[in-house]
This record gives sequence, structure tokens and C-alpha cells, in this order.
Amino acid sequence: MAGDTNLDEDEGINNINVTPLVDVMLVLLIIFMVTTTKIQESEAMAVDKPDANTGQKLEPNKHQILLMCAKDGTITADRKPVTDDAAIKAVITAKLAEDRDLQGVIQCDEEANVRSMVHLIDLLREAGVKKYAIATEKPKPQAPRGT
Repeated sequence: MAGDTNLDEDEGINNINVTPLVDVMLVLLIIFMVTTTKIQESEAMAVDKPDANTGQKLEPNKHQILLMCAKDGTITADRKPVTDDAAIKAVITAKLAEDRDLQGVIQCDEEANVRSMVHLIDLLREAGVKKYAIATEKPKPQAPRGT
């Protein structure tokens, strides 16, 4: 070889440069960190669910539509804000067209009007959803009272 007289032609590469791999992994890590924080910020809606001792764990799946109502009257359908009944019905019917076995999950803040929750149930029924659930949370254990 012209430039390297000490390199034997039969020798292979004995070490691997991992610097480009580390650079790529760090860039991917930063991208994932930024996107997950943005996703959490965009989907966040503070809903303080009421407590229920008899509640069962309901795993989210593609056969559900989530309707949320906050204490200030804000309503979201599948984590997208909606302004009126027509928009809520449109989201429900679009999701129902994809899946005839759709289940509605209603999650209302414990300080929200009961009227809002009942209204969402009515909208689900009017759209043709036959199954629905009301999201609650287990009560937090109370500390024993001292005497």
C-alpha cells in the first residue's frame, strides 16, 4: 500500500468506533424526551374523579371512546375539546362507524355538575352506544385517627 507500510493486507478491522453510535443514541434520547413531555402537556386535563370502593379497573382500548367533563364545564371527546352537542355526537358517530361494539367511558370531575354527566350519557345513547362506564378512582387510605 502506498500510504501505510506497516498494515498487513490479511489483517481485519480489530476495533469498532462507537462514537457515531453514541451520538445517534443521544440525539434519539433527546428527541424522545422532548416529544413525551409535549404529548403529556397537550393531553393533560385536570379531572378529579370521584371515589368508589366498588370500582373495577378498566383498561383503555380501541373499542372505547372517552368523554371527559371538567368542573369548569369544559368537555372533551377522545382528548379533543368539543364545544357543542353536535361536535360531541359527530365524534361519537365517527368512532361508532369504525367499531359497532363501542363502549363509552365517562370521566367527570367530582365538582362537575351531575347534569353534565347525565347529558353525556344521553348523547351516547342517542348516537347508538349501548355500553358505557363511569370512571372513578379508589379512595385513598385514611390514616387512623389518634386519641
